[in-house]
Amino acid sequence: MTIGIFGDSYALDGPQSWTSHLSKSLKKKIENYSVGGSSFDYSYFQFKKYHHLYDTIIFVVTSTTRGSLFTTKNNKPHHLAFYQNSSIADLKSMNNDEDVPNTFSKPAENWDKRLIKTIKNEINKSVYYDSNIMYHTAYLDSIKYLRPETNIIFAFDFPTLHYGSMFNISKIDYNNLNLLEDEDFRSCHMSHRQNIEFANYMQQHIETDFDIHSTMIKPERFYTASKNKEDASWI
Repeated sequence: MTIGIFGDSYALDGPQSWTSHLSKSLKKKIENYSVGGSSFDYSYFQFKKYHHLYDTIIFVVTSTTRGSLFTTKNNKPHHLAFYQNSSIADLKSMNNDEDVPNTFSKPAENWDKRLIKTIKNEINKSVYYDSNIMYHTAYLDSIKYLRPETNIIFAFDFPTLHYGSMFNISKIDYNNLNLLEDEDFRSCHMSHRQNIEFANYMQQHIETDFDIHSTMIKPERFYTASKNKEDASWI
């Protein structure tokens, strides 16, 4: 069994990540297409290209306020830029991240005025209107149609659905230790212990009838609250 993972920073691979622990516990090879700060558009784009290579799919759905701009070259889509409710300077930095696969038609430092204006318009649309929710729901339907067995996990609460989210796990330590979300650079935004616990629940979700979503609705029942910053893997 080979596993393909698609998503945002909640699914990034690393020595202490749940993805790494899951690979070891299942004794299966995992290939990870996740990119921190990326959009559902981008993850779906990667899923459509590569899902056929894997026996098992884990898809971590990011925030509905994030998106991507694409263009078409030689009748094939090319990714132009990620956007979310952030400053253009921050977006340029994120889009130039060396960890992002080289799929961009133009580097962020070369963004022209037209592209920047379009990005700003898309940000406003996602903040003030619900268009993203509509087509993101269509992505979910498409994923389920193409691969009904896909393990769909939500990084953030998804409007109209009530499956809980991985962000709820992060909030355990935010609330208990008075930590800030914007300063959370931990692996998958969880403590090392929480990453191990999540990997164990994910293994049960894949191999048995256990539903991992139940652990994210009331996460304090399933995940260990950190005692201090060191315990939270914050430092």
